[in-house]
Amino acid sequence: MDCSQLVTHVASSDVSYRPGVDVNGNAVAPADLNAQPQISVPDVISIPVTIDLATNLGINTPFLARPTVGEVQITRDGRVSFNGQPIGDSTQHELAKRCQQVGVAN
Repeated sequence: MDCSQLVTHVASSDVSYRPGVDVNGNAVAPADLNAQPQISVPDVISIPVTIDLATNLGINTPFLARPTVGEVQITRDGRVSFNGQPIGDSTQHELAKRCQQVGVAN
């Protein structure tokens, strides 16, 4: 019961989309006959956090004044950090990972 509230949903492989295969496992032509190459998602996604100084200070200026105050990083396994400091409880993250493993085993 506790694990059900912590675990991120991961679709079973038998319901996941598989290109070139129909619902019965038979080979089919791809829907996009002029398919573009797939991009790979990086292991870490970084998002700069900026602040609009001019607007926040009430300054009317044609210049862009948005310094970066930090960076949020999101890893492939769902960990989030701000300027290298974890956001959230690392114990909860570890428990969620273990619950996922238990769910896969059952």
